[in-house]
Amino acid sequence: KEKQAKLYEFRIKYNAGAGHAAQDSYHYYNAETASQALSFHNAMVKKNRLRMQTLSVEKFNPYADSWEDESSILEPQ
Repeated sequence: KEKQAKLYEFRIKYNAGAGHAAQDSYHYYNAETASQALSFHNAMVKKNRLRMQTLSVEKFNPYADSWEDESSILEPQ
């Protein structure tokens, strides 16, 4: 029997750019790691030819019922 990888809920905060900084939004992903969630996000952005800036990556901790910052995986802009 194969062991399935545990999936976590991630949310990625983004906005359309400097001129739209007041309009932040989130995309939510189920992934094994923050890097995988960011990879899913980047693929969606590329596929839909969107222009946006990614602001943060957070992982949901169900035990603390809070979001934990994982933004260290973002490349310096």
